[in-house]
Amino acid sequence: MSESWDEYADTWDTNSEVIKYSEKAFDCISELIDLEGRDVLDFGCGTGLLTEKISNLASSVVAIDSSKKMIDILTEKKLENVNPFVCEITQESVKTIAAFHSKFDLIVASSVCAFLEDYDSTLIHLKSLLRPEGLFVQWDWKRVESDSEFGFTEDMIQQAYSNLDLKVIEIKSVFSIISEKGSMDVIMGMGKNA
Repeated sequence: MSESWDEYADTWDTNSEVIKYSEKAFDCISELIDLEGRDVLDFGCGTGLLTEKISNLASSVVAIDSSKKMIDILTEKKLENVNPFVCEITQESVKTIAAFHSKFDLIVASSVCAFLEDYDSTLIHLKSLLRPEGLFVQWDWKRVESDSEFGFTEDMIQQAYSNLDLKVIEIKSVFSIISEKGSMDVIMGMGKNA
């Protein structure tokens, strides 16, 4: 499990940039999808800032993160219809974790995919957790320069979804986060399971 994110856990819920990111991601998803009655997987949920907002509308939310400290903070919130646990998405976890045996209407990944060691492999496992017609939505930092190794371009997301037969619903820049380091654009990708 990842201990690198544990060091951020105690201040995550008070970080103004993190709060703003989760609010804007929720605004995006709310405009695009009726969350009422949906079974949702929040992949890379952190302390659950987005999870909490989604849980107010969704039928159920499985919230997973590789950071034990982040999940501990989410668990302390005692959200009624949220099942939080420490987990990484692997072929083994998809097969063995009971919460994954029922498929999801929606999987969200907010500022997660750009940090993955193997985005394409993770997408394969996440797609296997979607119901037919289920949606996968990611928000990630937009790649600034073509030679940069961090973030995504629209073409990168398009190619990854096409490789998996996820029907592209929308890929676009959706908001910016302004911090001490300047302004960073966020790109959203939405794909539908065939």
